[in-house]
Amino acid sequence: MGRTGKLTPLALVEPVELGGATVRKATLNNFGDIGRKDIRIGSIVAIRRSNEVIPEILGCIEHTGRSVDIQKPKTCPYCGSEVVEEGANLFCTNRLCPPRIAARFEHFAQKDAMDIEGFSEATAVQLNKKLGLTRPSQLYTLTAEDVAGLDGFKDKKINNLLSAIQNSRRVPLERFIFALGIDGVGRVAARDLAAAYQSVQNLSSATVDGLIELENIGEITARDIVAWFADEDNKTELNELLKYVTPEYTQRAVREGIFAGQTVVLTGTLSAYTRSQAQKIIEDEGGECGSSVTKKTTLVIAGEEAGSKLAKAQKLGIKIIDENEFVSMLGR
Repeated sequence: MGRTGKLTPLALVEPVELGGATVRKATLNNFGDIGRKDIRIGSIVAIRRSNEVIPEILGCIEHTGRSVDIQKPKTCPYCGSEVVEEGANLFCTNRLCPPRIAARFEHFAQKDAMDIEGFSEATAVQLNKKLGLTRPSQLYTLTAEDVAGLDGFKDKKINNLLSAIQNSRRVPLERFIFALGIDGVGRVAARDLAAAYQSVQNLSSATVDGLIELENIGEITARDIVAWFADEDNKTELNELLKYVTPEYTQRAVREGIFAGQTVVLTGTLSAYTRSQAQKIIEDEGGECGSSVTKKTTLVIAGEEAGSKLAKAQKLGIKIIDENEFVSMLGR
């Protein structure tokens, strides 16, 4: 379960050696994926490690006498609340479902968000289970006595956690926007929103029409942003956060580098870098990263399994390079 309550099915497979690793689990993306690939319990499936890393089931090879249809859950396996279906995905309707809370805390604290060093999912689970924390704003009310009640926390670890929380009170606006966990708002979109609106207060009053004028914001994401700020629970939490945290907008300095003046879009999977690592490299070299291919895009870096973005770039005549060319440009 993720922070939005989305339930992602996980396949358990008989252990198989693939590319030097023993694979026992594989993602199935969503319940719709199960139907498209005709996956059943007890069947023989084709499996690979996508880009030599992520175990992926490609489809069914053979159903056996033991094969059983996978039943769509009607209730959340964690809390028993009703499950609703939206498109191909299933969602738990309980905002206070424990793993949903833990995922929300973990997202809030990650390096690209509030950067609370040393914070982990295990810590989030304990904060919820033992101290009853349900909202990230409550992190800023923690005392040493509170944290001392958590398993594995001695004096040094307590001080480190409280210091990291204290150090997160002043944060760049783009990272604060990303930390809020709005559907569809990743690092690139958060950066664009920060540059366009320059404060949380301005962003909270944004309209769908105004948002979709931005380079990396589509209509669905625009509606999700407006809906997030209209939600009463989110409003309450935002007001609480702003009692403790000061989001600061600073205009980005123009950087020199091999990507200076370029708008770069990454598509597919790179073997040498994660998506966030590659984006940081591009930005450090003076470039601007886009999440979608538009007429403003000047360069597309295509990794393995590049899809619709690559096709659109070809149609628009935008320069395209592969990962080897990207690495060569960097001189690495």
